[in-house]
Amino acid sequence: MKVINERNISLAGVRKILEDKEKTYVSADMELFYEQKRALEHARRYAKLSLKDIEELRKKIGELDMGLSEGQVVKICDFLPEDVDDVRAIFAKERFKYSKEDIQKILDLIAGYR
Repeated sequence: MKVINERNISLAGVRKILEDKEKTYVSADMELFYEQKRALEHARRYAKLSLKDIEELRKKIGELDMGLSEGQVVKICDFLPEDVDDVRAIFAKERFKYSKEDIQKILDLIAGYR
């Protein structure tokens, strides 16, 4: 039985995985499945940062010690919110307990990646 591992991954990470898979498939004279092609197209279009920048930003946000989950950090890195309301919109369905000052710390970090 194959074990499936689950983890949160940014759009830049998805783009890298699928581009690597695409290269492997091309060399084997195969092609990506329809869903993989669509996911790759989406990742190429909407990933705003490089994988290196995403990893740096994830580390810096994690160092804020605000108790953000890995999924929340990935969403912040993918969407790059511009103001407090954008951050709150990202987490509209979740319990979000951070003050305006805490959110501003996140926004200040993100500003360096625009």
